[in-house]
Amino acid sequence: MTTKALELKPHPRLYMGPDAIARLQQEPKLPLLKMAARQVKDDAERYAEVPPLTYRRDTHNELLVRAREVQGRVLTLLARWKQTGAERFRAAVLKHVEQMGRWEYWSWIAWRAGDSRPDAIFDLSYGENSLTLAVAYDWLHEGLSPQEKKRFLDVARRWAFRSGRKHARPGGAWWFGKPDTNWNTVCAGGLGTLCLSMYEDAAEARTLLPMCERSVAPFMKLLDRTGGAWPEGIGYWNYGMQYGFTYLLSHESATGRRHPLMRLGGVRRTLSFPLDFCPHGQACSFGDVNHWSPLPFHYATALRLGCGDVARQLDALLERRAAVSKGCPNAAEWLALHPGTPAGKRRSAAKGSVVKLYKGLDWGVLADSMPDPRVYLCVRGGTTKVPHGHRDLLSFHCVVGGERLITDVKPAEYLDTTFSSRRDEIFEMSPASKNTILINGVGITPGSSLDRTERVRLPGAEGIRLEATTAMGWTRSRGAAVRFCGRLVLLLGGRAFLIIDRVEMPFPGRMESRMHTSAQVQAAKAAALLRGETERLRIACACNVPAILCTGRACPTTPTAPAATVLRWCTEQRLFKDITMVTLLSPGAGPAKLALGEQGSRVIVTASGRGWRRTVKLTKRLRPARG
Repeated sequence: MTTKALELKPHPRLYMGPDAIARLQQEPKLPLLKMAARQVKDDAERYAEVPPLTYRRDTHNELLVRAREVQGRVLTLLARWKQTGAERFRAAVLKHVEQMGRWEYWSWIAWRAGDSRPDAIFDLSYGENSLTLAVAYDWLHEGLSPQEKKRFLDVARRWAFRSGRKHARPGGAWWFGKPDTNWNTVCAGGLGTLCLSMYEDAAEARTLLPMCERSVAPFMKLLDRTGGAWPEGIGYWNYGMQYGFTYLLSHESATGRRHPLMRLGGVRRTLSFPLDFCPHGQACSFGDVNHWSPLPFHYATALRLGCGDVARQLDALLERRAAVSKGCPNAAEWLALHPGTPAGKRRSAAKGSVVKLYKGLDWGVLADSMPDPRVYLCVRGGTTKVPHGHRDLLSFHCVVGGERLITDVKPAEYLDTTFSSRRDEIFEMSPASKNTILINGVGITPGSSLDRTERVRLPGAEGIRLEATTAMGWTRSRGAAVRFCGRLVLLLGGRAFLIIDRVEMPFPGRMESRMHTSAQVQAAKAAALLRGETERLRIACACNVPAILCTGRACPTTPTAPAATVLRWCTEQRLFKDITMVTLLSPGAGPAKLALGEQGSRVIVTASGRGWRRTVKLTKRLRPARG
């Protein structure tokens, strides 16, 4: 079947079109943009000499790091060329493109396999290099000589188009059309943007563009099923969405028509997802890469979709970051994509408590208000069967003020074992490194899912109930490891958090509820005080059997990574079949008390602090009890 050729706008026509280029001529007024302008100016002077690349060798996926260095150089040089018109910046772009064409390998994976065929693979490096070529060709197109144009097309044909024809199709690559991996949009989005850039000049571009469309669609449509949430977490949200939205924005700009995927409700809602899991700029994600910061594509997409409140939140984070950061990543894109003035006055914080559950992913947020909470906690439900997932079901992060006081342990680097069959053996992937429940020394099993994650409401409290019975696994000789395992996380009137953990075992065993912190810890038998740089968190514990609060130090795989303090609320010496553990997290250094009792089939918990008191009545399956 022949696809009708598109009629595209003249160059420049991608996501950084004429309006973006015009912004580069403006005198920046915002602190972040002033910083970006200085960085573009200084870096462009160095890059104009085409110095040797400085990317780190002997590290995981070093050729992807190389691709990012070259992309940063090319965008910087293009921006400075548009600002000054100086030929030396344009010439340096061409030299960097020629250098890309001379590389023996584009892929670290192919390099390690000793396979130098340009179409051996289409991986992340191909996607990133494709975007670099796309923007350079788009911005330089009108002034390229026939020989210069041929150089660009030769590089694209040797690498991106040749490999794309082989791999960017159903059955051609594992990532093609896969809805839940950043590889899809980085590869297909990067290639698709290159196709839009070279559409009239390369027949391969016209053939490959529909395949890129076909691959990206399931990625974006998944967001309708998760309410905008992303299973790989907020760090990989930034990566996958950057290339996905860069492609969609480029498609709209090049065609002059709204892309159907940009009409999806989940696509609009996803812009708030990383903000919900990064209060005050404190990343609180699950799985790999618990890092996030505002990127230019996010801001541009928020403006495009009319999400002014998202843009205002990003402005607030940018203002804070500009005051403390010595560097400004993505400097050229910020100058081109930010309008130069803030998106407007931020709305006042939502009144009353906020309990939000992203159904379809089952990550939850509890806070006294949003977007700037005084007390905040997020909790992990759902499944471990996601890319970049850890065995971290039931785990949580807690932020007080602007400081993350309870978090879990993440990998500081990627190693050969990280994506191997032995991934689950790495400490940072295991339940032992998470703020979760351990039973008889073990926790969530590999490839498991929670039985249920749901919102609950009680008098004076609301929260999220998580049931993990089957996720705790079983043994051949004795059947199920537990008869019931559950966690109930409650926000008490916007003041404090109450965590109730319940385990029922067929045979006597040991239970532990674990937390990690980088704060200073002052601990007693059933209580602790966490002292952060500016904030405090009082912890009180209770249990229906003898238990003790112990501390230890986590042992990260990377020895130079920060070692968190582990708080272990453990059953003491004897083994039991029916165990209820309760933890109260009360912001500040004031008093916090817990009382735990049982009344027939009911569990009764009373929590109190300075000026407040709450009593919660539950069934032994952690549901609201009647009466």
